[in-house]
Amino acid sequence: MQYRMISIAIALSLGLSQAASSDLLTPQVLEPTLAQFKTATPESVGLDSAQLTKMLNYLQTPGFDMESIIIARHGKVVLEAYVAPFHADIPHQVNSVTKSFMATLIGMLINDGKLKLTDTVADILPQYADLPNAKLITVEQLLGMKSGLLWQEWRSDNFGDFGELKRQPDIDIVKFVLNRSLEPDQVNNFNYNSGGSDLLGVLGEAALGSSLADYAEQRLFKPLGISNTRWINSDQQGHLGGGRGLYIMPLDMLKLGELYRQNGVWQGAQILPASWVQYATAPMLNITSGSHYYGAQWWVGQNREWYSAQGYGGQIIAVFPQDDITMVMTSRNNGNNFSFGFSALREYYLKLKDQRAENPIALAALQEKITQLATPTPTSKLRSPLEKIIHNRKIDINNPSHYLSQLQFEFNQDVVAIRMSPRKWSESPFKVQARLGAAWHSEPRPHVDDPLQKSSTESMRATRAQWLDKQTLQVESIDLDETWGLSFKIKFKGNKATLLNMNDSIASQGNIR
Repeated sequence: MQYRMISIAIALSLGLSQAASSDLLTPQVLEPTLAQFKTATPESVGLDSAQLTKMLNYLQTPGFDMESIIIARHGKVVLEAYVAPFHADIPHQVNSVTKSFMATLIGMLINDGKLKLTDTVADILPQYADLPNAKLITVEQLLGMKSGLLWQEWRSDNFGDFGELKRQPDIDIVKFVLNRSLEPDQVNNFNYNSGGSDLLGVLGEAALGSSLADYAEQRLFKPLGISNTRWINSDQQGHLGGGRGLYIMPLDMLKLGELYRQNGVWQGAQILPASWVQYATAPMLNITSGSHYYGAQWWVGQNREWYSAQGYGGQIIAVFPQDDITMVMTSRNNGNNFSFGFSALREYYLKLKDQRAENPIALAALQEKITQLATPTPTSKLRSPLEKIIHNRKIDINNPSHYLSQLQFEFNQDVVAIRMSPRKWSESPFKVQARLGAAWHSEPRPHVDDPLQKSSTESMRATRAQWLDKQTLQVESIDLDETWGLSFKIKFKGNKATLLNMNDSIASQGNIR
């Protein structure tokens, strides 16, 4: 109840009535060179190098598949690790972490007097006033995922309403979202809705009256010294996707977490109102049986011992305000991580002591682990006589629900070229290369710009392949700036092939022809 009352008070100060102009922040732009981080040893800020090494091992286990992690305390980075072939300079698709960036822009617009929490969709977009629910749904409800709309984010077809929205690039987002039925008794109850987050982007730009992308650049990214980003448009009108679609480097993700940890202050300047930080990260709506709550596009612990931005596949910005700790993680785990154990992480791996003696041996072991993770390791040098038999032959994948319909391997000395044919008619076959017995091979990724992904000139695809035994070939191919990839094993026997997942479960049978 205490946090609910606090959130109501903060909401009143943020725009349930129009903010007085004297209360508005003056935009302050900092030089990018000032927006960097100092470093410190874990022990100097009360953390334990040995426990951080154990944490790195833990986060490499199946179910996490970490690609990067950064931890800072008191604003000083004590751990920064990257898992090859991923590295520091790659803008990463952070999926629903995008929501927390969008919410930050909405908070700035409210502070600028452009929006109010009580504004309805019809108030901002009067041309849609005749749509169902346009006069009912408010900015506050969209931020808190509590509009009452009957929205199915996920369904058994693996797409859900948000997937349907993304599969129609010419869709009118406002109509698509507002035409959902509204259940009055579900208003103010949590229901995850990425379409509502996309709608926030449309509302923000309409209220601003100019480019929200330019606003984000000038008011958020430039002050924080963030320069290498890109953002998928949510529709053909060029609106920024509020539900997902931001590509940003891990160290720049840390900057948003640090901005919130410092209650909106960055390098001495109040970039974001402190009242917005408190509002957005207050545990307002209970999601699980008491441990997870939701604020305004932020996930929150029951007692605000942590709050986090979370994206599909394990993309995380987490702030532990009571401990003065900020953590960022990117991962390639094909699952949702909304049940990530932040409290357990805090209690075990990030446990603090007021004073710790420096521990050079444990620190050296931690640094060795970081180096090991960043170093590409060669694959097995084993070769198979099957290379001559399956060379250039087509392998049909029989499972109609599998992403691939066909594979083809071309062996040339120690290089294997792999041609993959997606089952979807809208996706073209593509070819990747790997050197058997070597480390990752990286090559430029083909250009793509659609509702789900957006490459750049620096986008790379990394692949490696190896024979696990003389009948089983393993292939891993990942787009370094995305959160998915193609990893599989294929076991050959006569004219048959069995496609296996990386955990050895059967994905499909196949025929060699």
